[in-house]
Amino acid sequence: MSDPIHYLPIMLDCRDQDCLIVGGGKVAERKSISLLQAGAILTIISPTVTAKLQQLIDQQQIRWLDREYQTDDIANCAFSDKKLSEIGYRPYFLVHAVTSVPEINNQVATEAKVYRIPVNVAHQREQSTFINPNVIRRGRLTIAVATSGAGPLAGRHIAKEINQHFGNEYEIYIDFLYHVRETIAKQVSEESLRKSLLHQAMSLSILEDIRQGVFEPWSEQQIQHWINQSIEE
Repeated sequence: MSDPIHYLPIMLDCRDQDCLIVGGGKVAERKSISLLQAGAILTIISPTVTAKLQQLIDQQQIRWLDREYQTDDIANCAFSDKKLSEIGYRPYFLVHAVTSVPEINNQVATEAKVYRIPVNVAHQREQSTFINPNVIRRGRLTIAVATSGAGPLAGRHIAKEINQHFGNEYEIYIDFLYHVRETIAKQVSEESLRKSLLHQAMSLSILEDIRQGVFEPWSEQQIQHWINQSIEE
C-alpha cells in the first residue's frame, strides 16, 4: 500500500492567466467552465470538442487549436501565432491533460514538469502535480473537499453532505463579515483592536437572524456605528 500524498491546499487566482486544456471531451468541458468562472484566459488543443465547448468557442470565450497536441505546445501560449523563439519564454500558468490517449496525457505531464507548470492528468493521479477538489460555493465562501486520490465518489458524497449543511444563508453571512472587515480595516488602525472587533462580529447573532428571515443588510454607516459603540464599551 502506497503512502498517502499530503497535498497542500491552495487557492489560485487565475484571472487573466493563460491556461491550457489538452482534450475536448466532457472532462475538458467541466474543467473549462471552472477555469472560465475563475477568469482564466483559456486555450483548448484537440481535434474535436463537445457541443458546449463549441458554443463557448463560437462566443470567443475559448481559443481552440483544432489539432492534436504537439511537442512543446505547453511552453508557447496560444495568445500569439509567433514561434516561441520570437516572443520569448512564455509557458502556460496551468495545464489539464484530459485526452482519451494515455500517451498524449503522459507527454503533456512530462513537458509540464520540465517547465514547472502545474499539471493535472485525468484518471492518472500519479502523473499529476495537482488535483481538483470537489467544490461547494456560497458567494465568497468556498469549501473544497479532496480525498487525496482515495476515491472521487467518496469525495463527491462528502461534498454533497457538506452542501446540505451549508445553505444559502452562508452567502449572506460571509458577505456581511466581508463588509464589516473592510470597514474595520479602513477605520481602525490598531491591530489588536481590529482583531477584537472581528471576534465580536463573529459572536453576533447574524447567521441565526438570516435563518429566521429577520436580517437586514447593514449599511456602511450602521457598521461604523457598531464599531464606535463596540470600542466605547
